[in-house]
Amino acid sequence: MATIGESGKGRWPGPGWFGAALAGGLLAGPGCATLWDDVTSREFKFNEMFSPSPPPLQVLETSQDGDKRARALSRLTEPARHGGTPAEQDTVVRVLVDSAMGERQALCRIRALESMRNFHDPRIVEGIKEAYYRAGSFSPEIASVVRIQALEALGHGGRPEGLDLLLKVALEPVAVGAEQDRQMKVDERMAAVRGLANYPEAKVAAALVEIMRKEKDIALLDKARQSMEKITRHRGPKDAAGWSEYLARNPTLGTRHWYEQVMFWQN
Repeated sequence: MATIGESGKGRWPGPGWFGAALAGGLLAGPGCATLWDDVTSREFKFNEMFSPSPPPLQVLETSQDGDKRARALSRLTEPARHGGTPAEQDTVVRVLVDSAMGERQALCRIRALESMRNFHDPRIVEGIKEAYYRAGSFSPEIASVVRIQALEALGHGGRPEGLDLLLKVALEPVAVGAEQDRQMKVDERMAAVRGLANYPEAKVAAALVEIMRKEKDIALLDKARQSMEKITRHRGPKDAAGWSEYLARNPTLGTRHWYEQVMFWQN
């Protein structure tokens, strides 16, 4: 059976695997992820939970154990935002980018991408993009999970350098083939559309209208509408024609203050 820690080909663990991974914390935030990695490690020892952990860079330099490397990658933070030196910043960025692109275990790449989403260094964005394209070194099912995590990281915070890839994936044509293959592609497009909600720009609105016009998948349609509502601050129509009319009357999309976003989504 294929696992998230394998780089070779493997059998798909079943249709409920991706949801179970989400529920179990596989793609959870870094804090929960670290605990999950700890207790599921093959080398887990209860008494070690309460022992001080070695610095993550030390672990990554000295250990080839995939579980330990995944935990270390999830603990990396940006030196430039925490009083670190430029040299420390360069080292951590290089380690994360290299790990996201080339770690043998998919879980290690996922943990690296989770940490990268919180970095402000512009070099991180190019690393995330490259991680997306290099995910094909895994089996199709595992590669899709890595690509989804890369898209989530790319859309986090609305960094302009990530927009082109998000648009490319969101606007990909409907996949053909087996149901499993089609669903994996829908999941990837969903991640891209979710990320577009952080880009209040006219070309993003146009792309979302295009998705609503052509898409048949109900979940993807709903996600496109949710992203459109977020970038426009308008709880609008349910179809593409209605949104096109609204955008024609309100052509300007701009960035809003943080409290406006909070108040809008709490109403």
